[in-house]
Amino acid sequence: MDMQEATSNPTMEGDQRNPNSEEEIQPYKIHVSSKYLSLTQKKLELTRLPHEVALPKEREWELGAPKNEIEPLIDFWLENYSWRTQEAHLNNSLPQYRIAFRLPPPSTSPPLRIHFVHIRSRHRHAIPLLLIPSFPLTNLSLIPLFAPLSDPASPTSTQPFHLVVPSIPGLGFSDPFQTPEAKGNVLEYTAMILNSLMLRLKYDFYLASATGSGRESALGVDYHLPRLIGERFPGSCLGVSLLEPEVQSPRVGEGMSWVKFRVARFLKAAVFGYVKEDWKAMNLLRNKSKDTTKKDQINEESPLLSGKRNKSPGTVGVLGLREPTTLSYALCDSPVGLLAVFCSGLRKISPNHSLSPTEIIDVTSLAWLPGIEAGARFWAAAAKEIQAMSKKPPGPRTRVAITVFRVDGSDPDRYTCPAWATRKHNVVFTQRAVGLPGLVPWERVDVVVAGVRGLAREIGNLDPRLKSRRLEEVLMSDDEYSASEDDESGHDIQLDVGRPDTVANLNTNHGAA
Repeated sequence: MDMQEATSNPTMEGDQRNPNSEEEIQPYKIHVSSKYLSLTQKKLELTRLPHEVALPKEREWELGAPKNEIEPLIDFWLENYSWRTQEAHLNNSLPQYRIAFRLPPPSTSPPLRIHFVHIRSRHRHAIPLLLIPSFPLTNLSLIPLFAPLSDPASPTSTQPFHLVVPSIPGLGFSDPFQTPEAKGNVLEYTAMILNSLMLRLKYDFYLASATGSGRESALGVDYHLPRLIGERFPGSCLGVSLLEPEVQSPRVGEGMSWVKFRVARFLKAAVFGYVKEDWKAMNLLRNKSKDTTKKDQINEESPLLSGKRNKSPGTVGVLGLREPTTLSYALCDSPVGLLAVFCSGLRKISPNHSLSPTEIIDVTSLAWLPGIEAGARFWAAAAKEIQAMSKKPPGPRTRVAITVFRVDGSDPDRYTCPAWATRKHNVVFTQRAVGLPGLVPWERVDVVVAGVRGLAREIGNLDPRLKSRRLEEVLMSDDEYSASEDDESGHDIQLDVGRPDTVANLNTNHGAA
């Protein structure tokens, strides 16, 4: 059912249903119209590749994704890859659902449908966890994290979790924001939606976790969205696990934070949240900063997959930020163009990644098939929102776990000292990992899991509200799913829906810690 049909159905308007009734949430199977898959095939066959400049092997990525990287992937996409196979696998292996939320006034937007994966752990002492995809990935890219978090090998000694994994509005199979007032506050509205989703699932108290580095993500979206959930809804979100938050070293005039930093640095002591590994990493940074020949990497950042820290969104000379619709004309019309962007981003984030051709095409398809325009507009709006938030006083100090990478000096100019986050957050757990973040959902699963479990352990000691829920208290049962018919008649849009959606009102009560 499309959004126009949903809003015209009188049984779906207003607040006539019990907000916790199970009819509010519908089992869902992803489906893409065969017409659109055929169009993708034709576009791949008609691809015109750019002429290349001859470069030696060691410099072939200097100007972007080289032809010898892209051409084999095009051939693989045409000859060996099947979206229908991947679609069937995802539908058969993942419990997927969708719910439609009505944005609060003054928004006049149609109900916004959110696609999410809900994995209930079989262990009775599991804790609810909201797992937030790294922007611009979708929930279906986080599969490597699901089993370690929901069904650990040693559940008696290792905390399991009930997982709720939504796609951010406009990405994957979640609807985009439609109205100007929502587009101006996409992070705030998204935080509200995700908190409301957890409450609709009867998870009155839960934890949340980022799945990407805040410093490596597009303008820090992977930091700001998770922390907003914790700050705006401390009455339900009891703690957030953050990966490399966007925080800087204390400066003169910042009170005790600066004094503690100066004293600890002078003594090179393990005090005030600092440890000897921090000083080692910062010494490497100091030595490296003396190298005036160091190449500036700003212009080499991928326009969709990474962002340079400490850069104001208003000064970033990236077409996607200033004119997301202009960028969308190119990438919505060219699956190969989008593939090249992703390959370039993957190369910069993890030069030696081991993703298979199937995994690369999967990630590309999950952006290509719904269209990238909504994600590009979300990013552009988030950039302005983050800039505006930076001029406001800090929010409430919520409980967080902090994970940082590069403690071994693998990239010292990007080292984030966990103690720096204490100015904005109540840091209850920290961990320092060697190496680069890389492709976090694939390459650093153990680090993400350790951060979440460390947070759960500390919050459990501090807050009696964080209790496990019995499995029978969860909203949905496995046998509720009824398979949808593969009827593509009358489809003028790219995505198909298995069952109709009903509308839930957003919970805007921020609550109290």
